[in-house]
Amino acid sequence: MHLHLQIGRSEQKTNVKGEKTMKTSFRILSMLLLLVMMLSVVLTSCRNDEPNPEDSGTTPGETTPEQTTPNNTPKPPYVMPEDEYTLPLEDGYNQLTIYWRHDSASYENCDVWIWWGDVAGKGYLFHECNYGAKVVVNVPEGISEVGFIVRRDCSEPGGSSWGSATKDFESDRFAILEGRETVIYLKPGVGDQFKSDDGGQTLEMIKKFSLAGIVDQTRIKYSLTPKTIIKTLDQVKVYEGDREVEVTNVSTLGKQSVSGYIEIGETFDLSKNYRVEIEGYGSKAVVPTEIFDSDYFAENFHYDGNDLGAVINGDNTTFKVWAPTASKVLLNLFEAGHEVDAYKTVEMVRGEKGVWSHTEACGHGTYYTYTVTTSVGTQEAVDPYAKAAGVNGNRGMVVDLSLTDPEGWENAGLNSTLSSYSEAIIWEVHVRDFSNKIASSNYKGKYLAFTESGLVNEYGQPVGVDYLKELGITHVHLLPVYDYATVDESNPDSEFNWGYDPKNYNVPEGSYSTDPFNGEVRIREYKQMVQALHAAGIGVVMDVVYNHTYDANSSFNRIVPYYYYRYTSTGANSSASGCGNDTASERYMFGKFMVESTAYWMEEYKLDGFRFDLMGLHDLATMQEVETAVHNINPQALIYGEGWTMGSTIDGSKQANQSNIAEIVPSNNAIGGIAVFNDAIRDGLKGSVFDATSQGYISGAGKQNLAKVLFGIRGGEGIGIGWAVKNDMVINYMSAHDNNTLWDKLLLSNPNDSEDIRNRMNKLGAAILMISQGTPFWQAGEEMLRTKDGDENSYKSSDAINNIDWSVLKEDSREYETMLYYKGLIEMRKAYSIFTSNVEVVSNDGLGGGAVVLTIKDGNGGEAIIIINPTRNNIPYALTGEWNLVANAEQAGAATIERVSGSITIEGLSIQVYVNDVLAK
Repeated sequence: MHLHLQIGRSEQKTNVKGEKTMKTSFRILSMLLLLVMMLSVVLTSCRNDEPNPEDSGTTPGETTPEQTTPNNTPKPPYVMPEDEYTLPLEDGYNQLTIYWRHDSASYENCDVWIWWGDVAGKGYLFHECNYGAKVVVNVPEGISEVGFIVRRDCSEPGGSSWGSATKDFESDRFAILEGRETVIYLKPGVGDQFKSDDGGQTLEMIKKFSLAGIVDQTRIKYSLTPKTIIKTLDQVKVYEGDREVEVTNVSTLGKQSVSGYIEIGETFDLSKNYRVEIEGYGSKAVVPTEIFDSDYFAENFHYDGNDLGAVINGDNTTFKVWAPTASKVLLNLFEAGHEVDAYKTVEMVRGEKGVWSHTEACGHGTYYTYTVTTSVGTQEAVDPYAKAAGVNGNRGMVVDLSLTDPEGWENAGLNSTLSSYSEAIIWEVHVRDFSNKIASSNYKGKYLAFTESGLVNEYGQPVGVDYLKELGITHVHLLPVYDYATVDESNPDSEFNWGYDPKNYNVPEGSYSTDPFNGEVRIREYKQMVQALHAAGIGVVMDVVYNHTYDANSSFNRIVPYYYYRYTSTGANSSASGCGNDTASERYMFGKFMVESTAYWMEEYKLDGFRFDLMGLHDLATMQEVETAVHNINPQALIYGEGWTMGSTIDGSKQANQSNIAEIVPSNNAIGGIAVFNDAIRDGLKGSVFDATSQGYISGAGKQNLAKVLFGIRGGEGIGIGWAVKNDMVINYMSAHDNNTLWDKLLLSNPNDSEDIRNRMNKLGAAILMISQGTPFWQAGEEMLRTKDGDENSYKSSDAINNIDWSVLKEDSREYETMLYYKGLIEMRKAYSIFTSNVEVVSNDGLGGGAVVLTIKDGNGGEAIIIINPTRNNIPYALTGEWNLVANAEQAGAATIERVSGSITIEGLSIQVYVNDVLAK
């Protein structure tokens, strides 16, 4: 353009006589210039000694918006603006700074979800800056990799629950920490990471060698960013230890790519340590990946035996551990579960299918660990199949289970008459919450608190198990009671946790026992708890969390690295659980472990069911095997779970989620298959759990939420929610340990209403659950208006927040009256099978405002009419014939409150339940 303007000015100086000659010269000169420019482009593109455009984070012919034309003037060092957010770097920590920007006006509803090691994920708030926004976090020394997810649309920015957040980029990302301070820049919706020396004005993509995985006996899959061209085999080196291994082919040779396959001239030995070097990208340890899913691995290493762990045979114990990729396994024997050194260490012998074994002259009460040498090094591990453990679960214990049985244990099963899941009424509780505030208990926060009878509060009201018997629930759902990691069992009162961080799946949690140092005690006391609940006519459901472990480098991973977990295409741990280490139920040996583990708990501890945390992360095939194993032991066992995920690396059609769970086939004689939680009626009744101020059917948004409520009333059938199951295979609920208690939710969504009005809302919601097809479920204390002072995620909050406050049970108190109402609803549901018999529910919502009339017929002449009014106004209605009222806004029960006919009034925020004379008691 500059040259063209100069020529134009020269042309204007010519006279008319020379005009034609000048124009001809101009055309010739223009053509010559164009030819020179084209030749320059061709020569530049053909030069082999130029740097690859990928090295600067761009594709050929493309620059990022941040890039500027380089010049020879050196840039001054970048100086951070004085007002930009900083965080002091503490001793013993390294610091990670993440910069991000997007096109929206505000960062208020965005944050970064960060996790590392065994530290669970949580949100970190953005601080706005010149680039856009930044997060700064101090990470303990020794952590080399930090997982992170940029979150948008957060319901709780900076919080420890996922809520309604969405991901800015679909896959989890990981920052590699280098030195004391690591700074990365991100772009919206892009997975690449960048560095910059000028505050983000110019970005350079960070070179990352993210994966070198063994996919079969001779090939490695590699992943790099940015993409590059491997031109010759000399650019790729493979080593086994210090020995170079021949590389025979690279699938992407001569092609620009981010991933491909490297083939070697020999067969991999999975017990050996390999690494790959790629020119310009450094080296990467080679790990087994897809080879674990190959026919070769299945044929050679899948183990069908049921004798893994420590098995007592007379005066001896045989130890067996599956470690097919190990080159050496040591058995360490201890006289105690803590402190003392091993009194003996022996080398185990490798056998078929990669099972290592050793028989030792030892027995009950001997503690042990394994020291396993694999391609990642030598690590000590607890036996995943251990059934007893020492304090804090750091050593397994050999146990003769017959010595742990309390007196009368052989006859301690539940005498249950359940014929369907719908007949169960489930009360969810944490062991410590249950009794920690019972002044008269001798076992506050322990298993044995469930064995105490005759306990009362300061007003003489029954508490503990006696309270549960009077309330009338059929099952107690216990939050995790396997051995979990976060509470120090030697000083359990110093901290609190729900326990969703499994450490030893087949061992009871020690902090709930009276002696966590003796591995036998926790087992016996757990059994005593079950025995006492069964004697009270109450079943025991155990909350299980097989979808992740407390740490990605758990004992599973120390024994067989990379086998038991899912990974993304770039080799990062999958984190659809939000915990950074999703387990791989579809892998044969972990699926087998799940099946054997649930069967063990069911048989040894005489349990009555399981609740699966994030069940949607498990595959259907494994869950079908679990159903079969559990129901073969106890056909009346309840199996249910959360039928959702936060994303997954397995095919959606194979997930055990709400949409697919109907594919589970119940075993012969089982009262059901596997049920799922109904989050539609949960949010429909009280408002979204992801927005504390959101109102639901009972709290001001009746018409808008009627469809969701009817979906629950009809047992998960009848309208297009997007999933449907048989109606006794859905768990209907308003509250659980997650999110706000129901009472807190109503306060937050309806702050201007009186406590009396919010209490009517609470009771209306409970009544709707009790007339619904499916299984009613609620958080312990909902029936006495339990509050956690607005703490919606109290997983590690204080006892003061989490304890059940039994002192509210005082005659004439609002909490006591509400408890009596729940008790009456339970009596009504038990008395009238029409609410539990999977019959058709016909609705008429012609009353307006979300008010609805339901008609239920049992096919044998029995009929019920339910009228629900979620509005604040009274509604007139005319009954046809004479009916028996069994529930209204004030009372409920099996007995008839009054006989009613003709014109009636349905008060605001109320329900009326009528049965005909065929059903009346």
